[in-house]
Amino acid sequence: MKLVLQIALGVFLGTLTSAVTLEIWQLQRESEAKQVAENLRIQQEQVRHEQGERIRAMLLQGRKGQEKSPEGFVPDDAQSR
Repeated sequence: MKLVLQIALGVFLGTLTSAVTLEIWQLQRESEAKQVAENLRIQQEQVRHEQGERIRAMLLQGRKGQEKSPEGFVPDDAQSR
């Protein structure tokens, strides 16, 4: 009877140890996956921000080039013709 109890206790402890080990491993993998996803999100956010800044700069450049001339304004080179 003592041997049966030892075997049962060994099986129980082995099963418990493997379940705890598996749970810890899964939690660690989930944590790593969350960290990778967070890093990817941050990188994408930085790229979007940089693109937004480039677009904003191009729009501002375009607006500077489209300044309206006052009415009746004739460029110097147009008068010589």
